[in-house]
Amino acid sequence: MTETNASANLSHSQDAASASASEISVRAVQVCPACQHTVPARIMEQYGKYELFECGHCELQFWEPREMPDAQWYERMYGGRDGKLLPLEPGHKYFLADPLAKRTGTLLDIGCGTGNFLKAARAAGLEVTGTELDRNAARFAKEHLGLEKVLPLTIAEFAAQCPEEKFDVVTFFEVLEHQAAPLEFLRCVTNCLKPGGQIALSVPNRDRWLTGPDVLDYPPNHFTRWNAAVLKNVLSAQGFEVMSVREQGAGVAHMAQMINMALRTGMTNSAAGAAPGFRDVIQMTAEQAQAAMQAEATPRHSVMRMLGRMKHAACFPLAVAALPYVRMRKYKGTYLYCLARLRD
Repeated sequence: MTETNASANLSHSQDAASASASEISVRAVQVCPACQHTVPARIMEQYGKYELFECGHCELQFWEPREMPDAQWYERMYGGRDGKLLPLEPGHKYFLADPLAKRTGTLLDIGCGTGNFLKAARAAGLEVTGTELDRNAARFAKEHLGLEKVLPLTIAEFAAQCPEEKFDVVTFFEVLEHQAAPLEFLRCVTNCLKPGGQIALSVPNRDRWLTGPDVLDYPPNHFTRWNAAVLKNVLSAQGFEVMSVREQGAGVAHMAQMINMALRTGMTNSAAGAAPGFRDVIQMTAEQAQAAMQAEATPRHSVMRMLGRMKHAACFPLAVAALPYVRMRKYKGTYLYCLARLRD
């Protein structure tokens, strides 16, 4: 929903201040998208038109406004991934290694991409189905992996079109944080489960070690921020029993990225006409984003990018040297995995 920035109105004039009193009262009864409790209007972070709030009941952090992009947006932003089979992500590996996870029966993977996890789950003995908004990725999964049951639908569309389809397991890795309406999403997931069925998921862990802003972790890419306690609160309220939770530790690659962020020089951004970063591109209109992503790099920009890659590579020896300290401090990495069972 679109909301007026009351604090900005107050700074303009005394008349605006009196007129905005009703707007302040509206903001004060913001509703948590996961538990439906009211949330005070204390803004934790602001970026562009978006404001971050935290629910005092379930502790979810969420952005306002939340307007989920269409399938074309995902195809445009993530199109570089839709023509190849990517390696399994940590969440995939945690599920395949989880002794409590089902190894037989039917599985639905929401946001299956080009089918890397579906392929592994099929090899593990599960009968697999997938949904994927990126039509090119869905096509790749069908044509290159022989995954016939990959549909270019949202989970709400799938549940409406296939109400008789019920699964032993529903998985959604790195999907929940993208949902503008997580409560409705979880209810659709529940409607696709057999009695006693399982869900498995991963989300970015908001308790991970960060030395600067994660450019991916902003709307309209991500709308919510989760940790282990929030997942347990929300899933329990929706009728699930949490069976296992795993928080990825900060490994060498994550540490190198954080060291690189901590040693920012600003050289790349200061280059004249520097190409906008992902966090800026996702705020643009479709036409602006398309033009920015298709713009050819100048020799100066190419040199700056090469220097940036060299700087990042130089952070790996530092990360290896710091690994014992990071492990001692128990710093957390990006991935948070959870397996839960629908209570009878």
